[in-house]
Amino acid sequence: MTHTAGRPGGESDSDPDDYYGYFDEPPRNYFQYQQQNDKKKLEMDLQDSIINGSLAEVQEIVATRLNNNVNTRLDSGWNALMHACFHAQDAIVKYLLDEGADPNFRADSMTPIMTVCSNSNASNEVISNIVTNLLEKNCKINCMDNYGQTPLMKAIGCGRVDVVQKFLDLGVNIEVRDLQGWTALFWAAHHNQPQILEILIARGARMLEVDKYNRTALELAELHDYNEIVEILKRHLQIPEDHEESYDMEITTWHDFYPGIKKGQSPDYRSEIPHLLYGMHLENFTSTIMKSGMDLRTFLLLEESDMVKLGMDLPYERQRLKSGLRHFHKRNWKLKAVSGLALQPTDNFSMLNYLTSLGSHLHQIYVLEATLQYTLREYNKIQDQIKFEPPESPTREKMVTAAKNMLSNVDCIKRASARVQIVLEKIAENNPEPADLIKEKTMRDIVLGYFTEAVVVASLGMIVYQARSYFSQFIRK
Repeated sequence: MTHTAGRPGGESDSDPDDYYGYFDEPPRNYFQYQQQNDKKKLEMDLQDSIINGSLAEVQEIVATRLNNNVNTRLDSGWNALMHACFHAQDAIVKYLLDEGADPNFRADSMTPIMTVCSNSNASNEVISNIVTNLLEKNCKINCMDNYGQTPLMKAIGCGRVDVVQKFLDLGVNIEVRDLQGWTALFWAAHHNQPQILEILIARGARMLEVDKYNRTALELAELHDYNEIVEILKRHLQIPEDHEESYDMEITTWHDFYPGIKKGQSPDYRSEIPHLLYGMHLENFTSTIMKSGMDLRTFLLLEESDMVKLGMDLPYERQRLKSGLRHFHKRNWKLKAVSGLALQPTDNFSMLNYLTSLGSHLHQIYVLEATLQYTLREYNKIQDQIKFEPPESPTREKMVTAAKNMLSNVDCIKRASARVQIVLEKIAENNPEPADLIKEKTMRDIVLGYFTEAVVVASLGMIVYQARSYFSQFIRK
């Protein structure tokens, strides 16, 4: 998020610069802009040192450029400890805490303990070490961010069993609700964490609570098809295994399998965006993104600059969306998922079967195209970064390896896309026109039809007459 300098006190931002005083413009304060650039460069250098895990570089920056004030609020609003927790560098976190870093520092409604519990990439040991160091410095754990989410909820979402145990041993409130009405139990059910779910139930977590959409944790688990979670909740709720509720599914027309399709348009699949935002815990942006009118492909290819334009001002919100999109594009495609009817043994398919399969395959090609664009874009970014890295740099080796992996992913996506296209061609062969597309006959078609019938009847009459004559002659002989 960029910050622009305002006018001096008592003056309006709407006053034109051309008439500041008489006709002379005020002198530009280039020193102020230089200061802003220096602040950004300072934070970038500090962040790079933290990402690389270089404790010596961090110590040098703290001593020479932060004047040994580890609680300095940087250009983004974060401090050094927030960055170290976000990137899970336990040695740097310990150094900063020993130097007097505030364990309850707040920025973007986040604290260091929330930031480290949101990290899903680092090892459990590293995360546990950082949490222990923060707890030793009396950090608060019964705190919330702007979405009502607590450190416990974030730890559950990342599957940090040891951290959850630490929080529970310290008496954290497990019945606190976030903005969508979820308690810790809901978080364990939604993120498919059976071990944590058993721990919470053993600690007395209530299982029959409902969220703001009037759903229980059991209904949420059934919605995601998390069978182990469902089995645990049913066992503790003493619900028989064979107990199932019936759901009526209404199917209207074939257009339902091609969402967003209209005359002269292609399906846009916009209806899937709210579900993806919900899975990324960014449902508060659903209204904004849907009002923008973007389709699913545009959403899947969002970059950070696009996110800022949409009003995602907080860095961790953008990071969460970028991480969610990355996970979406990295998932593997199985042959069964992109073949549909081709792998089914029976040949008895109704028109509805064909239409649903075609709609499904069209959707798959749509998503595969977006994934291919995303992968190629990230590959080009890595190639650009490699150019500026020294030949012996470890970072260069990592980037080269990542680039090779991306090329491999591109090949896989191309193969999957080719399989889908083959299936589409097979289904399209000898496929009759859908009833919805059959048009009413025109007057010309009706007249031609009558004429054809008349010709056919006359021809049949001639054939019968000739056959009768031949038969009569044969009898006379």
